Amino acid sequence: MAGQSAGRLTAPALPRGRGRGPGGQPTGLPLPVGRCPVPGCHDQIDRTRLMCRRDWYLVPKQLRDRVWATWRSGRASDSREHQEAVLKAVAAARQ
Repeated sequence: MAGQSAGRLTAPALPRGRGRGPGGQPTGLPLPVGRCPVPGCHDQIDRTRLMCRRDWYLVPKQLRDRVWATWRSGRASDSREHQEAVLKAVAAARQ
């Protein structure tokens, strides 16, 4: 019986919080840093983002929703629809 419970983690050994390890520190490897693609913006962003937060919220909500919908379509960035939505979003953010 003791052998069965030895392989399980106890609650105090598990990380706490959403996506954070012990002590509240982010877990995982650091992501490479890129630049926001909007012309004139020099903000650094991680590679999981399309653009910086400020520019993303300059894009009309309907177009932001289109970017997400085409990303989640199952083909992700490979789809022509997603690529077109991204180009329109970058163009809208620079206006």
